[in-house]
Amino acid sequence: MNSDRSSPAVTRIQALSKVAIALSETLSLDQLLYKAVAHCIEILNFDAAVVYFLDTEGQHFVASHFHGIDHASIAHLQTLPTDSIGGIVIKNGKTVITEDLAPYHRQRPQVEGFASLLSVPIKARKQTIGVLDVFSKAYRDFSPEDITLVESIGLQIGVASENAKLFESIASVTGKLRELVQLNQRLASCLHLDSLIKLLTSELGSVFKANVMFLQKVDDQTVLVHASAPQSDISVPYEEQVRTLLHEKPDVIHVYHENETDPLSPFFLQFNMKQAVYVPFVYDDNLHCLLIGKTCGEPWSATEREVMEGITRTISLALTNCYLFQEVEKGREQNSHLRALQISAQEKERQRIAQEIHDSINQSLSGMYFHLQYCRDEIEHSPQRVKAILDKLLLITKANINELRHVIHDLHPLAIQKFGFVGAVDELVKTFSLQEIIQIHLSVSGQPVRFKPEVEIHLYRVIQECVNNIIKHAGAGEAFIRMTFDDAKLRIVVEDHGCGFEPQKVKESHAYGIMGMETRVRDIGGEMVLTSKPGHGTKIEIGLHFGLRGGGLRL
Repeated sequence: MNSDRSSPAVTRIQALSKVAIALSETLSLDQLLYKAVAHCIEILNFDAAVVYFLDTEGQHFVASHFHGIDHASIAHLQTLPTDSIGGIVIKNGKTVITEDLAPYHRQRPQVEGFASLLSVPIKARKQTIGVLDVFSKAYRDFSPEDITLVESIGLQIGVASENAKLFESIASVTGKLRELVQLNQRLASCLHLDSLIKLLTSELGSVFKANVMFLQKVDDQTVLVHASAPQSDISVPYEEQVRTLLHEKPDVIHVYHENETDPLSPFFLQFNMKQAVYVPFVYDDNLHCLLIGKTCGEPWSATEREVMEGITRTISLALTNCYLFQEVEKGREQNSHLRALQISAQEKERQRIAQEIHDSINQSLSGMYFHLQYCRDEIEHSPQRVKAILDKLLLITKANINELRHVIHDLHPLAIQKFGFVGAVDELVKTFSLQEIIQIHLSVSGQPVRFKPEVEIHLYRVIQECVNNIIKHAGAGEAFIRMTFDDAKLRIVVEDHGCGFEPQKVKESHAYGIMGMETRVRDIGGEMVLTSKPGHGTKIEIGLHFGLRGGGLRL
């Protein structure tokens, strides 16, 4: 008797065990649902079954698997509104039994071949996420055991489907992480901005299955938009909406959702983006913004947000690397150009010195040589005439000595060795003043400091170049040189009230004078700032800390 009573229970347990084993054999959601539905029909002798899940917006039921339904009816049963029988199951979370489907045949002619329906909830984490419908062609009185068994299968489907979705999510995350690692490697090796932008727009579009754009400010009027879609880059005005995107907090993910009241909506709508994330990037005055947008309302997953967080830091670092490399390349180009200019200037200086020696000292020495020969031959016959010639030769010799001193001073001012560069500058100022070329006012405050010889000659040459530039280009009648020595720093200011100029234009023309001064100051560990404006004169400020490469020592 006990054995007879336990037989149906044992059968139900065996049936559930069979379904559980079948569901545990796969993590593929399609295979899982197929096995669940097939075993449900087989065990309970039903004729058909359908598994429905709510769509992401909760507005419709979407069929995930059919069994025993003819092809003509599948199209009509693929999507059902939530006001159907399944809607009651979802709303109450309880099973709905329809032993006679005849009253519903007019409303749902696709189920005319079936007489009875059992709709049980599919639950996961205590939430009803779908419905399992099982059909019988004959009228059927569902027993409590049948209902319990189908409900148990529905619960198993819910748990198994969640596990399958979790597995798919993990597989998706793993795939995205693999793509992200590979992308990071490519970004790290990308040192040119154009290549970096192309890589970002193409690769991120693939990773996120979304439209990717990269905004790059070109100037105060224009922003260039690079897009992942197969279209040419476009220019947009640097107006309020674009300005807002570029000036948001940098290196931070900002989120946009379609909203008519959002002032950014017109910008995103022109690219058919219903929602997007955007990240501004800033390097000095260079403004950029990465946009990843979707044309649908589906929200970003937690995994996608994590990937975005990771890629944001990588992009920021990659952009920094690109600009640093750009600066290094520009520095190399400038140094190469400067070396060429230095070599050219050195050659011109050699030619100038050679020409000066040839035109003055060499010619004078040649004349002296012939006069001395004459004196030697005539000293016994015309001593008075020879004496007059020797007096003249003494004057020529003195003039040659002064000329030679001038050449030597240009090569290396001797006053630097004796009095330091301050004394040498004072001598330079007096020379120009005596020649009435320009009136220079020199002021020195604080206790002067001596530096290493190479530092002092660099400082002297920079001041000498400043004065030469004022004479050649400024059109000023006077100049001012101020030196200030404090406890830790020397500050030099050379200023005129001449015609002035545009510093950026001069730098772009690779002016050797200014580039040479900057290089000299940088080589001794100092700082130089040039300020000028057309019609407002020019000021050059030089700062040098004691104890750095200059090796300043207080006297």
